[in-house]
Amino acid sequence: MKTVPVEIITPEKLIIKEEMEYISVPGYEGELGILPGHANLLGLLVPGEIRLKKNGETKYLAISGGFVEIHPDKVEIFAETAEMAEEIDPERVRLSVERAKSQITEGKNLSQARAQMQRDLARMKVIDKIGKRKSNIK
Repeated sequence: MKTVPVEIITPEKLIIKEEMEYISVPGYEGELGILPGHANLLGLLVPGEIRLKKNGETKYLAISGGFVEIHPDKVEIFAETAEMAEEIDPERVRLSVERAKSQITEGKNLSQARAQMQRDLARMKVIDKIGKRKSNIK
């Protein structure tokens, strides 16, 4: 099966550089599926899940937003933050959700708390995919 090189880059580091058969990113207007040979495209990304597929295996990442630059022969994803599902600490996510809920309830820093909640929901979604989340995170 054909593949396309994918790079996921944050301001801190290169997260992944691999050949993939299929890439799914959380676009501003919904999920965007990318195959090798895709037309040129520059797209805005929102907090959500990235899926990378190759040889029947899927890798999951959570991102906090950014943009994707697609060419027929490569895909570059520039994210504010990106975490592989295996690297996400469920307890840290739980504590972050609690803080965001508290801020929303108290009416403090609403836009910041809502943005944090979106990022945390993306992180929970990807750890659910690998069965890592504990049931006490709500």
